[in-house]
Amino acid sequence: MERLGLPLEDASFATGLYFIFRTAGCFLGAFLLRVMSPRLFFGISVVMMAVSMGLLWGGDTLPVIYTGIALVGFGNSNIFSVVFSQALIAAPKERNEVSGLMIMGLFGGTIFPLAMGYAADAAGQAGAVAVMAAGVIYLLFYTMRIKK
Repeated sequence: MERLGLPLEDASFATGLYFIFRTAGCFLGAFLLRVMSPRLFFGISVVMMAVSMGLLWGGDTLPVIYTGIALVGFGNSNIFSVVFSQALIAAPKERNEVSGLMIMGLFGGTIFPLAMGYAADAAGQAGAVAVMAAGVIYLLFYTMRIKK
């Protein structure tokens, strides 16, 4: 809406687009994780999100912005499952504790939308993308810690 002057009715398609690609990513990820290493899969997912941050940051046409939204949905779809499985591999005897910590991490994820809102108020949507990009940069570094 901010960059292209779209009315709310047209811009609301972006939410559906995100969830279509997130759902497709979850479905496809179930098959891909059977044939490729978690590290490679996670790395590809994070690269998709990094590319999407660039598209969302600098995109000024509808197809570019929609592509960025689709890539972030697809790339984000299996991040939790890979991190959760890696946590269980690292501490198999503490399954209950690992599960509890991961759920607490999900709750901690509510901080990102709040920070994105404040950043968007201060700097427009580019501020919100910058907050998301910080998370993607962290995931890029985390990729190196994933066991093959």
